[in-house]
Amino acid sequence: MIHRLLLALSALLLAPAAASAQADLQTYAAQVEDLTSIREIKHLQAHWGHLALRGQWQDMAELLTEDVVVEYRDGEFRGLAEVLDDLVQSFGFGNADGLDADRLNIGLWISPVITLDTDGQGATGRWHELLLSAQAGQSADWSGGTWVVRYEMRGGDWKIARMRYYHQFHGPYSPGWSHDPADLERAPYHYTPDDVGRLLPQREIVTLSTRDDLDRQASLLLEHGRVQNIANAFGYYLDRRMYDDVVDLFYRDARVVVQGQGSWEGQDGVRRFLARFGPAGLDFGELNDRPQLMPKVIISRDGTVASVSAVELGMSGQHGGQGFWSATLNHFVLMRGDDGKWRIASLLRIPFMRADHADGWASPVSPLLDYPEGSGPDRALPRGAMAYPQASITQPISELGIFAPPVVTGAEASITPGALAMAEAFDAAENVSNAYGYYIDQFAWADTAALFARDGWKELSYIGTFIGRERVLGSLVQRYGEGGPRDEFQAIHQKTQPVVSVGDDGQRAFVRTRLLQMNSGVDPASASWIGGIYENQVVKEDGIWRIHGMDLDYVWLADNASGWMAADPESSARFGVSDEVVAQFAPDAPLRGETFAPYPRIAPMGFHFANPVSGREPATRLHWSDGHRQP
Repeated sequence: MIHRLLLALSALLLAPAAASAQADLQTYAAQVEDLTSIREIKHLQAHWGHLALRGQWQDMAELLTEDVVVEYRDGEFRGLAEVLDDLVQSFGFGNADGLDADRLNIGLWISPVITLDTDGQGATGRWHELLLSAQAGQSADWSGGTWVVRYEMRGGDWKIARMRYYHQFHGPYSPGWSHDPADLERAPYHYTPDDVGRLLPQREIVTLSTRDDLDRQASLLLEHGRVQNIANAFGYYLDRRMYDDVVDLFYRDARVVVQGQGSWEGQDGVRRFLARFGPAGLDFGELNDRPQLMPKVIISRDGTVASVSAVELGMSGQHGGQGFWSATLNHFVLMRGDDGKWRIASLLRIPFMRADHADGWASPVSPLLDYPEGSGPDRALPRGAMAYPQASITQPISELGIFAPPVVTGAEASITPGALAMAEAFDAAENVSNAYGYYIDQFAWADTAALFARDGWKELSYIGTFIGRERVLGSLVQRYGEGGPRDEFQAIHQKTQPVVSVGDDGQRAFVRTRLLQMNSGVDPASASWIGGIYENQVVKEDGIWRIHGMDLDYVWLADNASGWMAADPESSARFGVSDEVVAQFAPDAPLRGETFAPYPRIAPMGFHFANPVSGREPATRLHWSDGHRQP
């Protein structure tokens, strides 16, 4: 009798613990599912952009719900048939599938802010689309705007259910873009500063997965982010022609293939391939910016092989000389070594557009760069390039989805302790960084400051560093006022190409992003560009991700019409203020590094990370800071 009573009592005592453990597992399963959803949604939208580049309208339609709505200021298209017909007529010029070789349609979807519904079955995303379009020999155009996109889970797959476009600027390549203030629409925010930092809804799901299964998927999501880091770091190193660091990212027997030109073998071949961009390092007046945009990252289920497909938008040339636009598809294949590090095993480059800045992409030139003597390919590939305007891109596009089957049947990914928290930091860093750009576009200073941690710090351009959320807000209001933006002028402040370095506890991270800013006015002559680098810090504070530090280094500033080749080295200095004005702001610390965009002078550039493969330290290493920083 006593024995039975003890057993019953033990069962009663253990039941709450068992129930709690099951609830914890269900919550954890939901978090893994929701972070996977965020990655899948970003991949879905990038897939949309890559399909549009090729004119694959029918495949684009498969990404939509049957009852999809695409809305513009002056009307809307309802249902799959209407939307598909609009794609064919407006972008395919009547071609049911594909683009004519003499047509260019580069729609770059950048700067996502993704928020999930509380049930995890719906989501909303904010994106900027920069569109470069042309018909060779006849016309070339710019356009840009903000998309607010509604995603819904249908039949186990994410689909686009609604798209609303908010037009920002448009114009021919020459004289440039502009906008009509009377028609200007500023996209409403679908989120609050807390929403963008509270990444994963607090919910539970019924799951049959084991803890180990969930840990493996979380670990895959972490490696998925690290893979994207490698491709984006490649772009940053290439910008500055840091060839030692570029080569370090590749396996010893790696291969670089340039479609239509040749194949370079091994790390020595990678170095010879790089010679086409010029000698190592940048000299006075050289620009070699090559943003890696709209990435599609896929990782095998065993975590050993991955691929990244991205569009490289090249802006290169010599101050006082020629400048060029270019567009290249980069397809990286990476493998994870026994040391746990990802390296590039192969890089396929498909250069499909290049144009002299003076003439624009209505008058393209050969996209294949010449290489110096002694730097030729190990094997020539005489097949013609898939390049506008001679041929359209027909290279097969990778499938939709962020996971691929395991390389070895039955193999499983390794487990990294705490992987989910670290993986979440990748998307949180991107969300809050991009939300910042969208807020400052509309002079939403209270929302901007609310993105910062309580003791967060921010550099205020040309003034100094302000520490603490209230100080950040006060400095913005003091500098720019509270009257909101002027409709006669738009700053389109986009941040892209994130490299995220996460602490082992998953509670803080560095994020490097590229400033890709287009400015629009009533007169095309006022259209201008700003290029720069953000090095931010983010932390999870009271369960919400916030910006802990924000460092911005401008690199170049130029009018669109004349381009970076004619950038006035003193042009950005006009935004400066006197010592007396700086004293009125009373910043908590000075600015670090360059106050004004230095180009055509080549200034030191800081990095928060060492080379992710070799550990090579950058010349200027940035460390975690409370705002009182040393150079």
